[in-house]
Amino acid sequence: MNKLIVIFGSVILFLSVNSDVQRKQIRQGDFDIECYVYIKKLKSFNKEKEYYWFKSGEVHNSYANAGGLVLHYEYKKFYRSKQLAEHGFFNYGLKDGQWRDWHENGKIKSVTDWSNGYKSGKYYLYEENGEILISGSFKKGVKSNTWINYKTADTTYYKNDSVYSEKPKSRTSKFISKIFKKRDSVEVAKKKKERLERRRQDSIRRSIKRLERKERRREDSITKIRNKKE
Repeated sequence: MNKLIVIFGSVILFLSVNSDVQRKQIRQGDFDIECYVYIKKLKSFNKEKEYYWFKSGEVHNSYANAGGLVLHYEYKKFYRSKQLAEHGFFNYGLKDGQWRDWHENGKIKSVTDWSNGYKSGKYYLYEENGEILISGSFKKGVKSNTWINYKTADTTYYKNDSVYSEKPKSRTSKFISKIFKKRDSVEVAKKKKERLERRRQDSIRRSIKRLERKERRREDSITKIRNKKE
């Protein structure tokens, strides 16, 4: 009850300090919509952004312009069953902040972060049973970083409008990798040199042993000859 009073009070306060906003209740298709419109016309639009606007009892959307009064402040869309279907906020016709959608059974359907008309931030998509299906993130309306499809167990990486099956390395990681690679090359060369030195030392030791054996045989031969003469 206290929560409802706070929400109602916030709406009244908003409307009292912003007389340029008008509340609308609409039945459109299979949904009932509660929203607010900015009663003054906007003077400029961004051609890359999608605007939502009200005209002739319906909510419309278009890029780069608006054919009616743009939506501003809170937006709610309900199924005919009164179950909340969509909730978010508009900032002069542009989606802003976190938007949520629900399946008709009341389970969350999606969560999308918006920033002044661009999808920007975290994104989650859920199945009707409430299990997460996809997670990812956007940057100015473009997919970025790690995207996971939990149903197919696939992971995709997005960076600078490019798609990767493996996580791309950053400049820092590439630099560090290069340093370690160089260090590894030095280590390999050092170990190779050590192996060659060991082989050389082993060869010298074998040669010395061969000479020692020859010398012993020579001395044995001399001893035998002396013994025969005696």
